[in-house]
Amino acid sequence: MELLKKYGIPLTLATLFAVGGFFLVQNFILRSSSLERPVRQLNSLDQVHLKDSQGRSVALSRFSGKPRILYMGYSHCPDMCPLALSNLSRAMKRDPELQKKIQAIFISVDPERDSPERLAEYEKQFAPLRLSALGGEEEQIQLLATDLGASYQKVAAGPGASVGKYGMNHSLFFYFIDSENRLVATLPSGISPDAILEASRSAFPNL
Repeated sequence: MELLKKYGIPLTLATLFAVGGFFLVQNFILRSSSLERPVRQLNSLDQVHLKDSQGRSVALSRFSGKPRILYMGYSHCPDMCPLALSNLSRAMKRDPELQKKIQAIFISVDPERDSPERLAEYEKQFAPLRLSALGGEEEQIQLLATDLGASYQKVAAGPGASVGKYGMNHSLFFYFIDSENRLVATLPSGISPDAILEASRSAFPNL
């Protein structure tokens, strides 16, 4: 009993951290709503070519000239990606005029599974968000991720996971890109629709 009293709580906490450490980290990120303002040119946008949900080749330069909110994730993601895009959809729904002026872009970091057909389903899932879901070759995706300062990595799925044989650890941010292809802000992606809306107005003050 003395050992239990002495070590029971620490051991319990250690077990919780071992099992749920990843989720604790995610919750910490979700609590942060700080809008970072890096403001730098994204040269990769004139170089990267991906495929849209119709299987057509798309140059990212196609979206130049308009403000964009970009998110990198994957359609088999069980929690963080659906949460991020659902909140983005709800945010834009609250200001239809703003939504008309901002292009939302989803870039898959899982080209092995995210076929054009799968991406088409993903676009519909978050309607009425005006979302362009894009996938493509690993080299092109990595080029964009490096330019954004994002990262991703394939990881084995745990027992009973709903993501299939593997999952993807990836950066959890919205990237705000202005009409001149500059990264003007980044925002943790797990925040509320109201916070996203406020951040959008701050990142694109001329809209």
